[in-house]
Amino acid sequence: MAEEEFDSFTLPNGMRCVHRRPGRLAGQVAHLALTIGAGTRDEAAAQHGVAHLVEHLLFKGTTRRSAYRVNSLLENAGGELNAFTTKEETVVHATLLRSEFRKGVDLLSDMVFRSLFDAREIDKEREVIIDEINSYKDSPAELIFDDFEELLFAGSPLGRNILGTPRNLKRATRQQLVEYVSGHYRPDRIVFSASVEMPHSRFREICERYLAPFEATQGGVSTTEERRAPERQPQFDVVRHKNTYQTHCLLGGYGYDLHDERRLRLAFLINLLGGPASVSRLNMLLREKYALTYNVEAGYVPYSDSGIYTIYLGCERDKVERSVELVRAELRRLRETKLTAVQLARAKRQFLGQWILSSENTENLMLGIAKSVLVYNGFEKSEEVAAKIGAITAEELLETANDIFAENNLYTLIYK
Repeated sequence: MAEEEFDSFTLPNGMRCVHRRPGRLAGQVAHLALTIGAGTRDEAAAQHGVAHLVEHLLFKGTTRRSAYRVNSLLENAGGELNAFTTKEETVVHATLLRSEFRKGVDLLSDMVFRSLFDAREIDKEREVIIDEINSYKDSPAELIFDDFEELLFAGSPLGRNILGTPRNLKRATRQQLVEYVSGHYRPDRIVFSASVEMPHSRFREICERYLAPFEATQGGVSTTEERRAPERQPQFDVVRHKNTYQTHCLLGGYGYDLHDERRLRLAFLINLLGGPASVSRLNMLLREKYALTYNVEAGYVPYSDSGIYTIYLGCERDKVERSVELVRAELRRLRETKLTAVQLARAKRQFLGQWILSSENTENLMLGIAKSVLVYNGFEKSEEVAAKIGAITAEELLETANDIFAENNLYTLIYK
C-alpha cells in the first residue's frame, strides 16, 4: 500500500518536522530547510542587524567543519546551499541529490546549532554587510520599501530594515550574536521541512539521528524583546528628493495579520490589482492604456500581528501625479463597484492557477509549508486552499476593499 504524500511529527526536543514523499517520478532531487521562528523584529534595539549577521556567519565554520567544508560539502556534489533572513524568520535551505540527503541534514543542523562565530569572521562579514547596505543607495526601487516600512511601523522593530545600520554592525560583539542565537535558535522554534523520495520511516530515522540530540533549551541569556503589535501611525504623504532620473512612488497601508481569516481575500485583491500577470488592472491601466510607467506592481505581506500592502511604480517626474491619481481611482473603483460574476470567476481562475504553478516549485512549496507549521502548527492541502479560493464572494471582496483601501489607510512615499 502506497504511503501518504505528507508525514509530520514532533521530535522529543520540540522540533517539528514535515516530510513530503513526491514519488519515484520526481527524480533524484531533494529539497530541505530549517526554518527558525526568529528574524530582525526579534532583535533588541542595540542588536539591530544581528539577525542578518548571524545568518552570514552560519556559513563561516562550526565546531566540526571549517568554513570551506561548510560551503563545499554539498556544492562539490552539485548541490546548492543558501539562507535568508526576514523580519520574522531565518531560513537555511539546500537543494541536492537525493543520495546526499543524509549529508545535507547533518550539515544544516551543524550550521544552526554548532556555528563558531569566530571573531575574525565576524569582522569580515560586518564589512561585507556594510557594503551591501551602501549598495542599496544605488537601488531606489528597493530602498523605498525599507523607508516606507520604517515610516509605517515607526517605533516598532517591524520598522527596522533587515540589514541593520553600519553603526550597529560595527559595534556588534560576539557575545551579542551568541545571546541572540541562544535565545532564539531553539528546537521548539524550528521547523525542518523536506521533499525527498524515501519512506517516511527512513526520514524519521534521519531526523532522530541528526536533529533530535539538540536540547530544547540551549541556555544563555537572551537580551531580546517580546513581540508587540505596532501602533498605527498618522497618515503621511512624504516626498524625498533623490538624485535619480526616474521618480519612484510607493503607496500603501496596513493589512491583515497572519491570523486574520480575511488575509486570503486581501491577497486575492492585491493579485487582481497589481499581481505578476500582465493583465492586472494597474498594469493594463498605467502601462498599456496610458504608457505612464514601465513597471507597476502591488504586494501584501502579513506578519504575526500586523500586515502591509504596497503599490509601487516608477515613472518620469512629470507623470507621477497622473499615475498616483489613476491608482487612487482604481482603489476607489474596487471600493465602490462589486465584481460581476464573470469578473469574479476569471479572477479566481487566474489566482488559483498562479497558486498551483507556484506550488509546483518544490522548494517554494516546502518553505511555505514550514512557515505554516511555524505559525499555525499545521498546513493546508492544495484542495483545501482551492476550496477557500472558490468560496470567496464578490460581497466579501467589496467589504475587504472598503476596509483596507479606505482613504484613511492610504500612505505615500515618493522619491523625486
